[in-house]
Amino acid sequence: MEWHVASKIRVNLCHPWSFPPSFSVQWITGAQSLPLLRLQSMTDATPITNEDLSFISGGRRIAVQAWRNELPSSPAIVVLHGAGGMDAGHRYIAQLARTVAPYGFHTFLVEYFDRTGTEYANETTIKTHGPAWLETIHDAVDYIAALPGVDADCIGTFGYSLGGYLAVAHAAQDERIRAVVELAGGIDAETAASATRLPPLLIVHGREDQRVSINSGMELQRIAQKLRTPVQTLFLPGERHLLSPGATLVAVRQALLFYDAHLKHCAALV
Repeated sequence: MEWHVASKIRVNLCHPWSFPPSFSVQWITGAQSLPLLRLQSMTDATPITNEDLSFISGGRRIAVQAWRNELPSSPAIVVLHGAGGMDAGHRYIAQLARTVAPYGFHTFLVEYFDRTGTEYANETTIKTHGPAWLETIHDAVDYIAALPGVDADCIGTFGYSLGGYLAVAHAAQDERIRAVVELAGGIDAETAASATRLPPLLIVHGREDQRVSINSGMELQRIAQKLRTPVQTLFLPGERHLLSPGATLVAVRQALLFYDAHLKHCAALV
């Protein structure tokens, strides 16, 4: 299933990463209309607390920024940053994680670069440290699943750019992951060749992305369909590697709907 966003997106922003009541999308076209209006009436957001957590992986301490709601048991979303780590434009990933938490999820931004002391990842760094980062993400899921208030049967991941590639590669190996949202990423050649399963996927990509081509998102879609994985795509016209505030709101709202469908009450499906 692919959704196409109309060229005009009208957003009245009270804050660039909030969900103002006046948010509106001109229209969504495609095989099936996108049910964004359902979230416009969402009023059951719960208070959240921010915590600085950590765990040990490969003998190194890994920092975790956590946003947790006050519900007795909630699904968890593991958030993975891109190649720029927590600096520069990639800081907005933390803001996205914080935005999702009040809607019935615990979110955990895992600073997996701590495992290798990496500040910025280029192609060589990724090839060298990729296996260690994947091991750290697996350890992060172990740690998060054991935390009080986390429904260990309902864990998903969200990855941006490099984090998207890692989220997909990890989910192909770890059946505890029940849903993946990947933004501006794709699937590496080794995972594409070896994967026998993937959880439900939401692929979000800017059509004008000059850093990671839209073809990467389309290739992931092809692999998912080959594996008979439920897959949704949100390919955004005019958007680049770092989404505009308006497009980000569209993407996050669709991610919330996707997680709501695949993580809420998923323990009953185990």
